[in-house]
Amino acid sequence: MIQRAVVLCAGEGSRLRPLTFSKPKHLLPVAGKPILGWALEALHEAGVREVALIVGHHAEAIRQYVGLGDAFGLDVQYIHQLQPLGIGHAVSLARDFVKGEPFLVYLGDNLFEHGLTGFVDSLRGNDWDAALLLKSVEDPRRFGVAEVEGERILRVLEKPADPPSDLAIVGVYAFHPTVFQAIYELEPSARGEVEITDAIQQIIKSGRPVRWSKIEGLWEDAGEPTALLRANREWLLRLPSLVPASALDNSTVEGYVGIERGARAINSKLLGPCRIGRNSVIENSVIGPDVTIGSGCEISNTRVSNCVIQRNSRVRDLPGGLIDSVLGESVEVQGRPDDGDRPLSLLLSDMAHVIAR
Repeated sequence: MIQRAVVLCAGEGSRLRPLTFSKPKHLLPVAGKPILGWALEALHEAGVREVALIVGHHAEAIRQYVGLGDAFGLDVQYIHQLQPLGIGHAVSLARDFVKGEPFLVYLGDNLFEHGLTGFVDSLRGNDWDAALLLKSVEDPRRFGVAEVEGERILRVLEKPADPPSDLAIVGVYAFHPTVFQAIYELEPSARGEVEITDAIQQIIKSGRPVRWSKIEGLWEDAGEPTALLRANREWLLRLPSLVPASALDNSTVEGYVGIERGARAINSKLLGPCRIGRNSVIENSVIGPDVTIGSGCEISNTRVSNCVIQRNSRVRDLPGGLIDSVLGESVEVQGRPDDGDRPLSLLLSDMAHVIAR
């Protein structure tokens, strides 16, 4: 059984700006839990017990959230990647951590519906130096792509203009320590990074076996706003419906709705899937579907759908509603009752204020 994993959390999340100016993308919430939290839970379920987090951008925020890993049943240590020199370089920093044993590499902004247990189990008893999770995608040109024959990978390419297959490399790998020698032999690519696909290709060229498994269920690389919202929608459906009677004051509920302790809905309608965080207050509003609202929020005289609203935010008086939006923490959006029926779609960083005049 593989018991160690290297989780990459050093990226700046440029495609999620301005949200990532104040926090790492790995701590953005999906269905009420940071993306990294889902990742660490999946690793624990797959039998991993020791994790090295490769950190860089907003490293202290990740430390504060994960700590020593006790809450996840993991023993966690931290390794700093001082410059964004690629996945291959990040993996090379963990050579001492893996202690000569096989290990997983997990890109920390990825989510897997069925976790990683099936992938890890598939490695037992097989001869491999590297193993990859693959998924058929509509446009493989956007991804690293594998050409396969039977259970073996023949070739990997990074974002090829003419892909040899539709099998994209998703955000989980398994390696034996031979990968470190392959990385050592590489030159940086044209974009100045040490590419993990080049290291895998080096292993293939040396004649050592590289195997693959096809992912079952959903996979999301939540590295941009539309993907984050899509992941939020899908992962909300995995949560139990829980509506305390004391939370409803002249309000109705349809579908899967989760209301945490101390939250209240007054003269409102909640359409699942949605999740209302602790001590939040919803008044004269329609919430859902596909909405996560963090703790301590206030939503009034508004319709909200397909949104992630982080804690301590306030949204008021938007008769046209708020749709397809991600709001940071302590955000204020103040409309006017006479603003009309045109909805707003916003991407706002922590402490942003949008006030209609």
